[in-house]
Amino acid sequence: MSDTHDTNATPEPKRLGLLAQFEGPDELIAAAERVTDDGYKKVEAFSPFAIIGIDDALKAKGTILPFISLVMGMTGCLVGLGMQLYCNGLEGPWWLSGYAFQISAKPGFSSIPAFIPVTFECIILLSAFGAFFGMLILNQLPKLSNPLFRNEGFARATDDGFFLFIESDDAKYADAETGAYLTSIGATSVEPIDEIAEGHTLPGVIHLVGAVTATAALLIPLYIWMSSSTTSSVPRISLFKDMESQAKFKAQTASSVFGDVLSPRKPITGTVARGGLRGDTEFYEGVESDSNLTGFFGSDSLRFASREARRIPARFASDDADDQGDDGEAPAAAPEDEAANERNWIKDFPESLTVNEELMDRGQQRYNIHCAACHGLAGNGDGLVSKRAMKVSGATWTPPTSLHVEAVVTQPVGRVFDTISNGRRKMPGYASHITPEDRWAIVLYIQALQRSQNASADDLPAEKRRAMEDRS
Repeated sequence: MSDTHDTNATPEPKRLGLLAQFEGPDELIAAAERVTDDGYKKVEAFSPFAIIGIDDALKAKGTILPFISLVMGMTGCLVGLGMQLYCNGLEGPWWLSGYAFQISAKPGFSSIPAFIPVTFECIILLSAFGAFFGMLILNQLPKLSNPLFRNEGFARATDDGFFLFIESDDAKYADAETGAYLTSIGATSVEPIDEIAEGHTLPGVIHLVGAVTATAALLIPLYIWMSSSTTSSVPRISLFKDMESQAKFKAQTASSVFGDVLSPRKPITGTVARGGLRGDTEFYEGVESDSNLTGFFGSDSLRFASREARRIPARFASDDADDQGDDGEAPAAAPEDEAANERNWIKDFPESLTVNEELMDRGQQRYNIHCAACHGLAGNGDGLVSKRAMKVSGATWTPPTSLHVEAVVTQPVGRVFDTISNGRRKMPGYASHITPEDRWAIVLYIQALQRSQNASADDLPAEKRRAMEDRS
């Protein structure tokens, strides 16, 4: 005797609830209040438009979607932070080990500020996923069909119909009694809604085929996982050949295109790299050249043989007398200048530069554009930017150095040029947008400003000196 299974048997329809129609929105709100006040819990209302007060009438519970989004965001925070702490802080011989990567010379577990951007992105990502998929799950979506759509009268729910639906799962639901109750509170019609199961029960072989297919689908990822941690005598499978084997030449490889069978190419004859023609270190860097020297190292007589001719002085003639004390010794240099003198700064303007009145005027123009905003028009460090910063944040603002302090006045011109080019402390470098010629022009104008604060009678023209002597 064998058991047989009737695959053509149609299951009995399941009663889902009762659908009651009302004349208008006011009647629907009143009926919803009556139904919920009398103890019904699983009640839903349908209307062509939103009705103010229907949620209170249905005593609808608040959604848990914000809580889901909060939990997912906290989970994203823990996952993002924990993943970075593990990947950048733990390193060992185990599989999928992290790498102890130091950020700003700090251990992996103390680099929390560097982990914040990724952690923040994980929070936002998982919160969005929680809100989106939580909404779908709470609304039982996607749902391609609903038994209510089979009811002809329910089609008016998008036009002029107002409906109240009580689910059969409600604890107080009884088919006949609930139908009579809905009629008594003003329903114009009450219809049962059944879940009609159409078609036939799936044969057992379909379940078997589905199980085999699902199992076979796992073989490929399992093989990839196994081969990722083992060795093999055959070449690995390349999924993206155009990315892994690009049509390009790699360094130190052979090539059949060129006659010397080498991929790397030699520089083209006659080409010069950017900055390669700047061999005049005096003009472009403000330091003495390392070649063409005369004298001996360690002596004060070390000079350029090609520059024994007349040179352009970088300081005024009256400075020579000021620099010498009563005992004939030069004043001691500031500690900062001593460190700077480790480089052989030039003390005179480069020979390739013509020092004249035109260069002075150019320097004044460039100084007023680039320097006066902080250092002031007279070089006292009282520019508009500095005044504003002192007013807003005087406790934390460091005023620009005055160009008339001894430590600046005694600096070689090469050092001043280097300061303009590369900056010092909070002062940025201006080499990228001021040409070398204009930087030297600014140096010349700075010397004029410094001379203006320490001028002597010898700096005046002969006519004015005689006029002053006559008046005295």
